Amino acid sequence: ALDQAKSTYCTTFARLCKEVYSARLEANDNVKNLKTMEKWVNKLNEDDFGNLSAIFKPLIHTLMLIWKHSKYYNTPSRLVILVREMCNSIIDQAYRFISGEEIFNLIENEEANVAVDQLLLVLKVCGNFKNTYFNYKTKIANECPQNPWSIQNGALFSRLDCFIERSHDILDLTKTIIQFSKLAKVEIG
Repeated sequence: ALDQAKSTYCTTFARLCKEVYSARLEANDNVKNLKTMEKWVNKLNEDDFGNLSAIFKPLIHTLMLIWKHSKYYNTPSRLVILVREMCNSIIDQAYRFISGEEIFNLIENEEANVAVDQLLLVLKVCGNFKNTYFNYKTKIANECPQNPWSIQNGALFSRLDCFIERSHDILDLTKTIIQFSKLAKVEIG
């Protein structure tokens, strides 16, 4: 109709149609590739916290395959978003596993050793995630030297690193409380 009316909007509308067609191709490719991660992301949000480390390798491996084979979803900005969301899920799971309130309740009930064990597990799981990422970062550098994961670690793990640091602080506090509770029970006769 625009062609027949010799409208000035004809070229603008044709350009818009091309952009919509390209965006549709990109969206279809993204859905196809990201659908492969759905199973692992759901497990990341639903599994028991102690079992999360077993999910990291297949999750990051799937991310690596998407990076290698996707036409559109292999840019640093998209990788940053996915890894940050994974970190957020791990932090949420850790908080559900042991909250600050629960730690102080354990300390108050003289079960600080349980709190220490749980905090150590949280730190281990967070460390395992980062180690898995770094192993695959090395692997992708070898397999795709033209498109490596060359992203600053701070851009990926800033929130997770802050969480790890706070967990270390709480762990140190809890260990100190355990040491002081031992001193309170010493009797010199």
